[in-house]
Amino acid sequence: MFIEERHDKILELIKDKKRVEVPHLSKMFNISEDSIRRDLRIMEQRGLVNRTYGGAVLPNKVAETSLFSDRNTINVDNKEKIAGLASTFIEDNDTIILDGSTTLLRIVPFLDKLKDVTVITNSIVIAYEINKTLSNIKLVMLGGIVQQNIANTVSIATLKEIEQLNVDKVFVAPCFISAQWGLSSTTLEEAHIKRAMLQAGREVFLVSDINKIGQKAMVNIAPLKAEYTIIIDSDLEVIVKNEFQDYLKAGLKIIYPDI
Repeated sequence: MFIEERHDKILELIKDKKRVEVPHLSKMFNISEDSIRRDLRIMEQRGLVNRTYGGAVLPNKVAETSLFSDRNTINVDNKEKIAGLASTFIEDNDTIILDGSTTLLRIVPFLDKLKDVTVITNSIVIAYEINKTLSNIKLVMLGGIVQQNIANTVSIATLKEIEQLNVDKVFVAPCFISAQWGLSSTTLEEAHIKRAMLQAGREVFLVSDINKIGQKAMVNIAPLKAEYTIIIDSDLEVIVKNEFQDYLKAGLKIIYPDI
């Protein structure tokens, strides 16, 4: 089989399965794992895939190109699962930061039974939903210039306000999470905001679609820390979880809905 044919087959597999693993491809094509890694490296250079620990996935362009309103209709069930699980860590009297994301927007309905909770957010959509539906929540809207495509305040004014905060819990949605590369974002502005939020929290919770684990985006937010908790929509495959073994041994928690 020519290398181009093999690349086409690999791409078909990723489109069908969402992810491929090096050992599986090695057996499938009867070539060495090093050869498969070389294939994936070439395919990544061509923009066809994103390499992950032990395999590859399709490039994730959603965070770079789509409007908040468009992203809000993607993977709705998974986002609600993540949000429901994340909400179980919020307690009466907490002061929390909610990063502006379509997943964290779905935490709002779960806050209706809590008492004396203060929510700080840079999301005009989250703020609107809380203001409209939850009289029991004290709402603090971070100021600054609104970046309309993501419906968040993202500016120097926003950053300076966050830098003054010390809160109980922070919920952040990085574009990607990797043990090797840390947390990353597609824009400098968002990376600055998310980095400041991480520093403001006594406890930090990272929410992510499982397909964003093990990847990296253009802009570094911060290193991954063992004291963080990662909340995803389903269990990581063993080969992916191996990437995080050192962090897991040091205390990192990776949790998902028990369904």
